[in-house]
Amino acid sequence: MNNFFNKTLSKFEEIVLSASVIGMAILLIVGVFMRTVMNSSLTFSEEVATALLVLVSFFGLGYCARKGRHITMSIVFDMVSNKYKKVFMIVISLVSALAMAYITYLATLYVLSTKNLGRVTPALQIPIYMMYSVVPIGFLLACIEYIRTFVFNIKDKSNFYITSEIKIPLDAEIKTDLNNLIDSIEQNKKGVDQG
Repeated sequence: MNNFFNKTLSKFEEIVLSASVIGMAILLIVGVFMRTVMNSSLTFSEEVATALLVLVSFFGLGYCARKGRHITMSIVFDMVSNKYKKVFMIVISLVSALAMAYITYLATLYVLSTKNLGRVTPALQIPIYMMYSVVPIGFLLACIEYIRTFVFNIKDKSNFYITSEIKIPLDAEIKTDLNNLIDSIEQNKKGVDQG
């Protein structure tokens, strides 16, 4: 179940995020071409690009939490033994989950207040709240990922989880910092998947 959930959600997020970035790039290039060469602009291009930027920024939160690709400050984490790394991850994932839950709540209130104002985009007349509705969804996905990491660390006594996807045996010797460790685990996964 966990593997199916990870693969399905990761693939869906990868498709949405990739398509959004590609769409944004194409739209902005076409917009520049239209303004400079054709002397005419696409009135909707900035609105769509803004919506895609919001989508990429906030929908990607859960993906980054699952892959361990968010900003880390791991100086103390890197210096302690695996036993304490597990304790760190339990505390970090719990605090992060609580923070994401609270921000989800605040973002939902913001989206609802924006909906009540009835504001729409100038060119496409799309309700603003629809563009921003991805914000609480992204924070909720990140919250779920941190909760999963917390639960996995509590349940599994022989491993510690950096993310819900990345587990390390407690008896493993780690000779690198957290970011390099995540990179090497990802490289090993890619090698196993391709081989």
